[in-house]
Amino acid sequence: ENNINYQSNFTKTIIVPAKNEEGNLTELINRIPNLGKNTEVIISCGKSKDNTLAVAKSIKSEYLDIKVIEQTLDGKANAVWEALEFSSGEVIAILDADLSVDPEKLDEFFEIITLNRADFVNGTRLIYNMEKGAMKLINNLGNRAFQFIVSLIVRLPLTDSLCGTKVFKRSLYEKIKSWQLRLKVTDPFGDFDLLFAAAFSGEKIIELPIHYKTRVYGKTQIRRFRDGFVLIRYLIKSFYEFNTSK
Repeated sequence: ENNINYQSNFTKTIIVPAKNEEGNLTELINRIPNLGKNTEVIISCGKSKDNTLAVAKSIKSEYLDIKVIEQTLDGKANAVWEALEFSSGEVIAILDADLSVDPEKLDEFFEIITLNRADFVNGTRLIYNMEKGAMKLINNLGNRAFQFIVSLIVRLPLTDSLCGTKVFKRSLYEKIKSWQLRLKVTDPFGDFDLLFAAAFSGEKIIELPIHYKTRVYGKTQIRRFRDGFVLIRYLIKSFYEFNTSK
């Protein structure tokens, strides 16, 4: 019971980047648990081929304050940054719209922060067995290779840096901006910017295993090879920053 009281002291923002996700949004929002009053959800809509924006605007909730913004630029990272500018919560969650992670799990993510066990909670898909077809083999192998390199750079035994579910304190936002200025390499997803900014500034990072599900509606927005090359450049530059500034 104390946890709940303690938790409700924090204002919370849940950012949902959504592009071509009309078939997932209503279920996603309905399944977000009651996290106490003062919880806002910002659905950050990219230019979609389906009715994502109209569906987002039609969703109502008893205990969530739902806000919808239209992205001015493209890409998942931009969806997150634009929503962050708009957000007001003291603790911020990012939840992908594809239902590959159970929205109910947010409760556990927020609890770790509100009990002050960490400043940053990173979801990991690579601990539990995944649903068949949830991640293509090439993506899985790529993720594990990236992960090995990421762990070497940030000197933390992380298992999954590209999981879309992350929860962190608002104070990280300024640190992200200064990390981006320092690095000058764009992260197409935003996952690395979040994680590396937290690690670089010495925040306490904890991983929380999640069950990774197969997408039911729509298809993945990832351009495997094009984005992969960008991430490799990003990692090389990050390695340099972590090793020359400390």
